[in-house]
Parts: sequence; C-alpha cells; structure tokens
Amino acid sequence: MAIPSKVTGAGNGNAVQNVFRVTFSQTLSTLPDLEAWDDSTFSTTGKEMFSGTPVNGNIPYVAAVATTDLVPAANWKPAAPVGGGTASGTANRMKGLTNFIFLSAAIPTVGQSVRFNLNWEMPSDATVPATNTQNGVLAVRYAYSGATPTLTWAFNDASAGGTEGAPVWTTITPGSAGNFIRPADSSATSANPVLTKPVSGTLDSPTVWVTST
Repeated sequence: MAIPSKVTGAGNGNAVQNVFRVTFSQTLSTLPDLEAWDDSTFSTTGKEMFSGTPVNGNIPYVAAVATTDLVPAANWKPAAPVGGGTASGTANRMKGLTNFIFLSAAIPTVGQSVRFNLNWEMPSDATVPATNTQNGVLAVRYAYSGATPTLTWAFNDASAGGTEGAPVWTTITPGSAGNFIRPADSSATSANPVLTKPVSGTLDSPTVWVTST
C-alpha cells in the first residue's frame, strides 16, 4: 500500500503486538534497543519533545514499549521515565540513552524481528508550530560479529487492511531522506495527518501515520 498510511494499533490505548516491526538479516550479538534523539547524529536530546513542558511535568512526550515477547496492557504509557533501558514489555519515556527500551528478551538471529508501539503525549502548552521541537529521530542500536545486518523497518498498514490478527507489513524507508512517523487526530486523513493540541491538560495521540513528508 502507498504511503501515507495509518498505523494499525498505534498509541497508548491499544493492547496489541503488531504495530511497528524491525527485521534483522543477520544474527546479532547483543539485545537491540530503541532510542530517540534530536537528529541523525544521535548525540543530543535538547528539543521540547525530550524536555517536556510544565503541563506534562517536564518529561518526554514520546513513549515506547517493546511488544516482541508479550502484549502490553492497554494504557501502557508510563507516568514517568525510567532511567536507562527497560526490559522488553516494559514501557519508557524516550530520551537518548537516558531513557530507552530493549526490543526483545532474547538476541535476534537471522531473519528474526522485533516489534514495538509508540505514543505521543501532547500537552496544551506545547510549542506550535512543532516543526523544530518535535522532529526527532528513532534509532535501533545493536551489535554483531560477522556479516553486517540489514535492518528492515515496517508498520502494520491500516490502509492496506492490516489488523492485529492479520497484519499487513509495509516497509518504512529509514534515514534523513526516508519516511516520517507522525501522531495525528482521530479524524486525520492521508491529506492532513496532523495532531491538534488540547485546550488544557494532555492528549495521547489518537492515531499515528507514516508519511513521505
């Protein structure tokens, strides 16, 4: 299915496993983890999406949970970040190597995949427009010996009919010239996948989309 497209099951309110997937072409030598950074230098976390705002308690907006080994409970978003990396199945608020998640309980071998879910918590005092405050990047960190692994990122494509029970995986193009993962309103369409900040309090992203811009 063509991108842009909505991601099946993405967000805090869903107890599902099949949302995002990363497949490794070769056996790894350590557990892979998922991290979030300002940009593709993977060196800083200075943007508002990491510092938060007074309304959300000055904690990172983006939460993630590995779903490789189990189905998380609905409303899996943690109330506070956990220092370091959390085990597969335990959610965290994402901020570089300060707060991140391990993507599996066992080291992946040739052709195996890890899975995860994402949520954006949008506070009413978030900076708008968010072009320079929430345009971070995700990264999978891993180690290997022998042949260099190729990583294939994918999402469960709602527009292609993907469901939790019968996922349809569409490949995400990674990198600075690749695709974008965007939080959006429940009424969002492929022509306008945007998230409207709440009048007060915080709002968990009702939907998540993969787009080309």
